[in-house]
Amino acid sequence: MVDYNVRLGIASATLKAVGSALQRSLTSVFKGANGSNTYYKDIMLAMLRTNFGNLNLAQDRYMYGESSTTTYTKHAEQHGFAPETITLPSGTQAHWLGRKGAKKVLVYFNGGGYVLPCSQGHMLWLDDLQKSLGPDVSALLLAYDVAPEGKYPTQLKQAVELLRYLVETDGRSPSDLILGGDSAGGNLIIGLLSHLAHPHPDIAPLSLPSKIHGIILISPWCSLTNTHTPAFITNAERDMFDARTLERWSKAFLGSDSPFAGDFYNEPVLAAPEWWEPVADIVEEVLIWAGGNEILRDGIEAFAKKFTQGFGKKGGLVNTVVTPAACHEEMILERILGYKGDSGTGSQEVVEGWVRARL
Repeated sequence: MVDYNVRLGIASATLKAVGSALQRSLTSVFKGANGSNTYYKDIMLAMLRTNFGNLNLAQDRYMYGESSTTTYTKHAEQHGFAPETITLPSGTQAHWLGRKGAKKVLVYFNGGGYVLPCSQGHMLWLDDLQKSLGPDVSALLLAYDVAPEGKYPTQLKQAVELLRYLVETDGRSPSDLILGGDSAGGNLIIGLLSHLAHPHPDIAPLSLPSKIHGIILISPWCSLTNTHTPAFITNAERDMFDARTLERWSKAFLGSDSPFAGDFYNEPVLAAPEWWEPVADIVEEVLIWAGGNEILRDGIEAFAKKFTQGFGKKGGLVNTVVTPAACHEEMILERILGYKGDSGTGSQEVVEGWVRARL
């Protein structure tokens, strides 16, 4: 009965999404700047907004999968390579793309509101990125637990555990690591930086022997509990989801309906510039990327300003890029939608070029 009700809800949401797409297909030509940069993407974003907005947590999970490990295993089978996996002491897994013996590693945390696992499109994008960087660079995806089963700070514990394993057990130098993440994955990286500088009371401290080479934050989810900033209005018809979806996911992740459940580790926009000053002793350089068309833009820019003031004051290098006409994690969405290359915003080139220049 539960599965029937879940499927019924998904069917209802899908019908609404299809109706929204059909309506947008007729009105998109009149949208002007109030939409995406291509006709196809504009219709698909309308469909995604409606679909996400009309699902609940059970339907999210049923529709988008149970685990990143399952996605990785299927990806390996489809692309003809043998899966290689790290199993951490807690049982948490991380999965390799490229040679695990490569000296340089892109340690990656996927987005999905902490509710959705790594999607097939995410995996394709990360695999493509790793291949473009050459055989001397591998990628390692953390298959962290998703909410609501895995509530904060579960994912932060797992991220710390993976970094500890790479440095203390695998003997890797932090200077050979670049940490990357999109959306909730970007939020997780920022939480990890907070923990390294100010140990979380529920997680064992971790001291690194050298600085992490670089950090990539793609559309990081910086403000979990504030869904009333101007960008939520101006970009309402330009992005892939709206406040309904983010509120559902943040409540599942935080395990609370309270608007005051955020802290400096999970809602980095709340932290003052001084909080970020010690991070300059932990990381060499940071890229913060946002799309001009995303509803999270205000939170990202507010965080970037404070982070730059604190991290930059102590000598850290920050590059914040807001790409016009790009939606939330534009370069990843385009891979999910079947694009083989950039559709014109230049978003992929920003990220890929930044990584290449630092390897």
